[in-house]
Amino acid sequence: MQQIKKNPIIIIDGTLYLYYYYYGFPYFKSHLETPSGAIYGILKMMNNLFQKYHNSKKFIIIFDSFKKTFRNKLFPEYKKNRSPMPNALFLQIKPLFEILKNIGIKTLTIPGVEADDIIGSLACKLEKEGEKILIISHDKDMLQLVTNNISILHKKNNCIITPEKIQEQYGIKPKEFIDFLALMGDTSDNIPGVPKIGIKTALFLLKKFSNIKNIYYNLEKIPFLAFRNAKNIAIQLKNNKETAFLSYQLARIKINIPIKITSKDMFLKKNCYQNLFDFLKKYNSYGQKKF
Repeated sequence: MQQIKKNPIIIIDGTLYLYYYYYGFPYFKSHLETPSGAIYGILKMMNNLFQKYHNSKKFIIIFDSFKKTFRNKLFPEYKKNRSPMPNALFLQIKPLFEILKNIGIKTLTIPGVEADDIIGSLACKLEKEGEKILIISHDKDMLQLVTNNISILHKKNNCIITPEKIQEQYGIKPKEFIDFLALMGDTSDNIPGVPKIGIKTALFLLKKFSNIKNIYYNLEKIPFLAFRNAKNIAIQLKNNKETAFLSYQLARIKINIPIKITSKDMFLKKNCYQNLFDFLKKYNSYGQKKF
């Protein structure tokens, strides 16, 4: 596995892992018989990160505020295909925040701002201050944030994602991943994209023209390019120009949200490792499905 820069600041995509571990441990309950799968998963993840990156002393977990954002105003159908938060997950949020606070792990939520935009803005702010950042996420939207100083740890396959890795896998630059999502859409967020454009076609167009603006600037050339259904794709692009640029706005992570906290605020509190270990040891004593 590729090594990251020494002692990065670690930013965790908390909202993603709330759902990930809720569905990963659906039957876990606390000693009080309340749902605890999401709590269990996130705390176990933190324990693993502490052990793996023990020299990194700055950690922060970012969460959604679960309120509507500017994307909902741009496109009312944004994320409309998602079901409401399950009550069993909702019941775990307040206890999780209390546990993280008592253990000494910094969290951040901004009302009306998605976790992705907080992560993007915070990571870019820290990069300008000369820091190295490791984002813990397996959300493909995050790939657009990758730079020489901002890497991503993909938790599902334990892979460190760098600009070189993205170039090797997709053949495009990290920033072009916004255009990639805008062209092919994103069903998980209900971003429409351009009909009939899939992964291969989107990558072909971006390798040829670099970004969505250049694609539309060269629209008349597309019917004559050497890829399947080029004429039909040109028609789809022409007929869905407004949707394509709307999708770009929906897919682009904001990197200019004002964030007051500094890297010093992210230092783990004294005895944080031990507090987490003691907490896990105490509640694991109730059995695998008791936490």
